[in-house]
Amino acid sequence: MSDAEYATVLKRIRWIYVILLVAGMFVFAAQGNRRNAGSFLAGAAVSGISFWLLARLVADLGSALEGRKPSAAGVIVHTLRLALLGGALFVILKVYAAAPNIVGVGLLVPVASITLEALYELIYARA
Repeated sequence: MSDAEYATVLKRIRWIYVILLVAGMFVFAAQGNRRNAGSFLAGAAVSGISFWLLARLVADLGSALEGRKPSAAGVIVHTLRLALLGGALFVILKVYAAAPNIVGVGLLVPVASITLEALYELIYARA
């Protein structure tokens, strides 16, 4: 896969993510429960940040393979990624008393985005 194709796939994944995020917010807000809508948004935000950091990790590994030295800040962020995201989830669940099952649904938004992109590629990108 070329860099242009990879960038196009990432762009489509981001668009699908935004569409699913907005749709989920409307669904949970329509239930009349702000706590559920906020819990969904929090879960989707944490998993979206995780996806973005993983995409950056892939890009940084690619540049490292080309001989460019990674930045020290990038190495630290990639090393502590799971601890940072786990801390954010702890704060969301314990401090703000978010609904754990709805946060879990939000955490699955990037997974659904990637799955829908894979189906799109399977159906429409046959060459």
